[in-house]
Amino acid sequence: MNRQYGIDVATYQTADLTRYYNCGSKYVFVKATEGTGYFNPKAVSQVRSAHKLKMFVHAYHFATFGNSVSRAKAEAKYFVSRAKYLNISKKRYLALDWETGDGNVVVNSRSSNTSAIIAFMNEVKKAGYKPMLYSGASLLRNNIDAAKVVKKFGSCLWVASYMTMNPINKPDFNWFPSMNGVAIWQFSSNWCGLNVDGNISLINLHGEKVAESHQKGPTKKPVKKVSVVYAPIINNDPNWKIALRDKDGHLTGKYIRTGTSWKVIDTLTIKGEKYYKLGTDQQLAPAKYFKVKK
Repeated sequence: MNRQYGIDVATYQTADLTRYYNCGSKYVFVKATEGTGYFNPKAVSQVRSAHKLKMFVHAYHFATFGNSVSRAKAEAKYFVSRAKYLNISKKRYLALDWETGDGNVVVNSRSSNTSAIIAFMNEVKKAGYKPMLYSGASLLRNNIDAAKVVKKFGSCLWVASYMTMNPINKPDFNWFPSMNGVAIWQFSSNWCGLNVDGNISLINLHGEKVAESHQKGPTKKPVKKVSVVYAPIINNDPNWKIALRDKDGHLTGKYIRTGTSWKVIDTLTIKGEKYYKLGTDQQLAPAKYFKVKK
């Protein structure tokens, strides 16, 4: 699946990424470094939280080298060393965040900017990681030879372009910043009102088989064949209802009443808990609330 939601976090976000995961984020880019001396103090905790949630974990570096090739190489080596410290898999991306801020000069010639950026990305690739370039759509069009970067590294652009600064849950592709080589579109700076950047992938970032099984949701386990189950009344309250969930274990806002029987389509396990897929739009309900009809 190419289109997956993801976030990027720095010291401004929480160390616990659970609320982002619960909103549908499948991957995260954790800010690791900036320049040659800054290391995100929350990076270790953020990476640990993401791994615990089984999110795909990438990292990014904020550039301060402008158009200096020598400084670009030094920053890249520092970034790679910190990525290894964070145990970022070499199956993942190490992204260069090259934009205005913290002294990073972007107004030099397009060719010199691009040479420095490519020098940084070469160091990342040499270390065995997948390089990526993040910047705003305007800088990618006017201050960087993005075509040259894409020709060398493939679809590796992570483009920021927002329709509005208000909270957004889903991207409107009528506002997509069309250009070649886009791997990720950062469509919001306030995804789902959580004050975190919202991103959607345009390529398959996580192509290995392990990732594919994660994308499809809960792993099926061999279970005893069940055909019909009964939901007894809970706490002697006939108005008690059982909340339904989707294939990723998230609440759907739909319920079924107790004191009813249901045909079981399948049995799944999510995070160690057994669920029945019922004949109600094939949504899931916790098996602990049911009894098997004999």
